[in-house]
Amino acid sequence: MVFFEWDASLDVNVDEMNNQHKTLVGLMDVLYKKNTAGAPKQELMDSAGGLVNFVIKHFQDEEGYMASINFPGLEAHKQIHKNLMVDLNKFVGDFVNGSDEKISDEFITFLKFWLSTHIRGIDTKYGMK
Repeated sequence: MVFFEWDASLDVNVDEMNNQHKTLVGLMDVLYKKNTAGAPKQELMDSAGGLVNFVIKHFQDEEGYMASINFPGLEAHKQIHKNLMVDLNKFVGDFVNGSDEKISDEFITFLKFWLSTHIRGIDTKYGMK
């Protein structure tokens, strides 16, 4: 089963950002599949860590792109990114420091909701400029 599939509704009309969003979808899919398959906790922690690292890079690149086009919503977008990082770090931290061997359904739901609503509802705005 696929965690989340890329489709045209996620196209932000900026090739570099589309490619990074596709990478995010792929990293989340790998994490989901490993979790579903019962991978060892260390393997899940490694995948979650890789996801966090890529998200940090992506947010920096995305904010840099928005600055380069003088996107008027940049500051609000930065705040949204900060809030998403707080939530992502909390989920990952709770998993790493907790006794659960699997990532919670709540974490998986957060990832899916974040992808669909953030890209479709927020990121598409800078692609319209």
